[in-house]
Amino acid sequence: MKLFRFPVFILLCVASSSASDLATTFQQAYDLAEAQDKISGMKEYQNQTLLPYWQQKYGPIFQACFKSVKQADGQSFAFVAALGTDGKVLHVYVDHETSIYQCALATLKDEQFPAPPQAPYYMSIGMRFDMDTPPPAKESNDGAPPLVVGPDKYSYTFGVPAGWDFNFDQAHQRGATLAFFPKGGNFNESSSVIYVSTISGPCEENCMSPLSQSIAKTLREVKADSPAVEVSSEPPIRTRDGDKAAIRILKGSKDPRDPQLKDNEALAFIGHDEATILVVLTARDPKTWNEDYAAFQQIVAGHKFFTCNSPDLAVPCRK
Repeated sequence: MKLFRFPVFILLCVASSSASDLATTFQQAYDLAEAQDKISGMKEYQNQTLLPYWQQKYGPIFQACFKSVKQADGQSFAFVAALGTDGKVLHVYVDHETSIYQCALATLKDEQFPAPPQAPYYMSIGMRFDMDTPPPAKESNDGAPPLVVGPDKYSYTFGVPAGWDFNFDQAHQRGATLAFFPKGGNFNESSSVIYVSTISGPCEENCMSPLSQSIAKTLREVKADSPAVEVSSEPPIRTRDGDKAAIRILKGSKDPRDPQLKDNEALAFIGHDEATILVVLTARDPKTWNEDYAAFQQIVAGHKFFTCNSPDLAVPCRK
C-alpha cells in the first residue's frame, strides 16, 4: 500500500445550535453550524478546549488510518458531528464516505469530547489530502507529518526527517506546540530536540514588520537569560510554500530543559500575516550538530501554511 503522507489542509469550524431536535441531513447540520458560529462563548471553547483535544487525538488516528487501510482513499470529505451536553457524539453526518472516513469513524462515533457550552453542538470538519505533490526534502516513511490547527482558522505542517519522531503531548507539557526528537528518545531526555512555538501579536510602534519584531524580541529575551550567548545568522531556508525562513544560530544558550546546561541552538523564524512560527533546534552534543542541523533544515523545508484563502478547501471558511 502506498502511504499518502501529506494532508494538505484540515479546517475545524465549530458552532452550537439551540434546536431541540438534531439535524436530519448533512446539509442541515452544516447550515446549523454555519448559522450559529458567532454565539457568545463558542470561540473560547473552540480555541482553548476543542481544538487542542481534536489536534492531539485525531491527528495520530488519521495517520494510522493511512497506514492500516488497504488501498486508502485520499479523496476530500467533510463531516459534521453533533455533540450532546456531555460532549458525547450523538450523530455524525458526512457529505460522502471514503475509506479514511470509515476508519476514523470507528473512533469518532464513540467519542466523548470536552463538554460544550451549549447542546446540541455541531462540529464541522473538512479534510483534504494532497496525494500528488512530493516534499522538497526526504521524509520519514512511518506516517503522515504533523498538522497544527491554529486558533484563527489557519493550519500548518512540517516535514519529518527519517529517523525522527514527533509528539504533541510532550511539547504541550513544556509550553510548546510540537516537538521532534530522534526515534527511541523523548523531549526531556534526548540530546537533541526540535520544538515549535507560535509568536503572535500586532506590530508594535516603529517596527519594520511582525517578523522583524518577533526576531528582535526573541533575541532580546535570549540575551537577558544568557548574556554571554553568541548570535549569528545563517542563509535562509526555503519552505515548501516558497517562503524563506530567517535563521539565527546561538552558541552558549541555556538548555530550556535544564538551565544548568549550555546548548547550541538554531532558530528558524517563519513569517505569516496571521502569526510568526518559531522552530528551535537545541543540541547538547556538538559532535552531532551537522546531523541535527540537517534534520532541522528538513523540518523547516517541509513547512506549509494554510488559511481560509488557500485554494480548493473541502469546506470553506465562514465569514
